[in-house]
Amino acid sequence: MSNFITNVPKFETEEGDKILYPFSPPIFQTEVDDKFTKELIEEGRKLTKEEDDFNSQLAGNLKYGRSYHYKEDYLLKVEPYLKTYVERFFNGIYSQYGKDNKMVERLLKVQHDRRQHRQGNVRLDTLWINFSQKHDFNPPHTHSGALSFVIYCKVPKKIFENQPESNNQHAGEIVFHHNTNISTLDGFDYPVRPFENLIFIFPSKLKHYVPAYWVDEERISVSGNFRVV
Repeated sequence: MSNFITNVPKFETEEGDKILYPFSPPIFQTEVDDKFTKELIEEGRKLTKEEDDFNSQLAGNLKYGRSYHYKEDYLLKVEPYLKTYVERFFNGIYSQYGKDNKMVERLLKVQHDRRQHRQGNVRLDTLWINFSQKHDFNPPHTHSGALSFVIYCKVPKKIFENQPESNNQHAGEIVFHHNTNISTLDGFDYPVRPFENLIFIFPSKLKHYVPAYWVDEERISVSGNFRVV
């Protein structure tokens, strides 16, 4: 058998066969600085329901917890730090696929008029903090903008210990879902059990959901969207 070489994500079976992943949306994962997550919590605790409520903008239901959007001046403060991770995401794609790959280029194209496109800049558009409690959840949804992210600031391990009597055993996790049509092989769920300081950056139109958990603990996460201008 000839030695076929490819630089797309893949894994090899025991028989030497390769299963390739050239099409699935990429998800960037790393960890942010612990001082940064503590600052996000500290600033989030200052926000109020009267001025900064974000519950009505969520896809899900934080009936027992609360969500607040950070003020514009704080977005400007943290934008440079968060954009370093976007740059690392793009550099990783270039490293994997090569500089001539069009994935990042297509992401950064913004419509200038009906006939042409121009290269855009990534800007932090929205930033909000979720103080989640027992029974809170987010159903399958997507975001606005070009890129979205989630940072886990506080994740009590107890929220994973009590699973519901159900075939969905992902209490307290985040589940990414990709499916382009009705084919079973063309879609899948990717559940992740988060931990503190974990950050994911992903295309905003990648569907994801957050099942409820069942213990009296507070989980704190910060999410946001980048747009191209």
